Amino acid sequence: MHRLVYLSYLLMVGSAGVTFVFLEDFESQFGLPAWGVGLIASIGFLTAVVSSILISPLGDRGYLRLLGAIGFATTISGNVMFGFSTELWSLSASRALTGIGTGLFSIAGRKALIGEAADDSGEKIGQFISAAVAGFILGPIFGTVLSEFGGIPTPFFVLSALLALVALPTMAWLSAVPVAVSIGASAREMLPMLRIPGVRAAAAAQVAVFFNIGVFDATVDEYLTDLGVSNAGVGLIIGIIGLPLLIIPRLVGRYVDQSPRPADILLIALGFFVPIVITIGLWAGVVVFAVLAFIQTTVESILFPTSVRVVINETGAEQSATGTGLLEAAGSLAAAFSALVAPVAFDLTDGPLGSFGMSGVFAAVMFLIARSSIRARDSSDIRLDTA
Repeated sequence: MHRLVYLSYLLMVGSAGVTFVFLEDFESQFGLPAWGVGLIASIGFLTAVVSSILISPLGDRGYLRLLGAIGFATTISGNVMFGFSTELWSLSASRALTGIGTGLFSIAGRKALIGEAADDSGEKIGQFISAAVAGFILGPIFGTVLSEFGGIPTPFFVLSALLALVALPTMAWLSAVPVAVSIGASAREMLPMLRIPGVRAAAAAQVAVFFNIGVFDATVDEYLTDLGVSNAGVGLIIGIIGLPLLIIPRLVGRYVDQSPRPADILLIALGFFVPIVITIGLWAGVVVFAVLAFIQTTVESILFPTSVRVVINETGAEQSATGTGLLEAAGSLAAAFSALVAPVAFDLTDGPLGSFGMSGVFAAVMFLIARSSIRARDSSDIRLDTA
C-alpha cells in the first residue's frame, strides 16, 4: 500500500513539471515579464518553505491524515485554477496552491515511510525522491501530449482527476501506518537543529542542490527554446536528464542505510557537484547541456538520500519529520530565491553563464560550509572518545 504514496507524490510533482514546460508559452501568450516567469517558478518553492517550517512538526506529532487530506485538496484546487488562469496573479496563486499541497503531502509521506521501516528509511526515501523526479520528468511529456487535444488547461484538469482517484486509498494507508511520535514537537525546534554539525552539513548540501534546481526550472525552457528546441523536445531532454534520479536514489539509500559514515559520502558527492554546475554555465549547446546535466542529476541522486540519512541519524525517527522538514525548508528557500533571480541573470548574459555560473559559486560556498561542519563533528567525536 505504501506504493500509493509514491504514486500520489509523482502526480503532485507532475503538476509542477507541466507548469515548467509551459513557462515560455505563458510568457509569450500572456505577455509576462521575465521576473513574472521567475515569480511563477519560485512561488511554489517559497510556499513549500512556509509549510515545511510551520507544519513539519505536526508530522512528528502524528497528524498524518490531516496533512495528507489538506495536501490533496490544495494541490487539486491549484491544478484546477491553473486550467483557468491567464494572468500573472492567478498563475502565481495556482502555483502557490500546488506548492503548499505538495509540501504538506511530502511531510506526511516521508514520516509514514520512515515509520514503516526506520532502519530502511534511506532506501524508502530514495524511492520517494525517485517518484518526485518521475513526476517532474513525466509532467512535461504528459502536458505536451495532452495539450494537443484541448490546449494548455487539459493536462491540469486530468491531473486533478487522477489525484482525486488516488486520494482516498492513500489517506487510508496514512491513517493506519505506525509512526514514532514526539508530542512536544514544534517549529521552535527546527532552526536549533542547525547547531548539530551533521544536520548543518546535510542542509548545506540540500541548499546547494535546490539553488541549482531553481535555476534549472526557471531557465531551461527558455534556454532550450532559444536553441530551437520544441516543447516536445524540451520534455524529452528533461526526461533524459532525469533518468539517474529514477534509479539511483533507491540504490544509494540502501547503501547509506548500512554505511557508518554517510556524511563522508555526502561531502565527496558535493565536491563533484560544484565543478559540474560551473561547467554548464561555460558551455553552450543542446547536446553539451544534456550530457552535463545528466552527470549533474547523477550526483544529485547521491546527495538527496544521503542528506536525509545523515539527518535521520542525528534526529532519530521521533523527530524525523522536523529534521527532514528543515532540509526541505532550506532547499525550497534556496530554490525560490534562485528561480526568482535566474531569469534576470540569464537575460543579462544572454545564456546560461549568468544563471548557472551564479549557481556554481553558491554551491562552492555550501561545500565549504559542509566540509567545515563535518570536520567540527569529527573533532567533537575525537574529544569525546579521548575523554
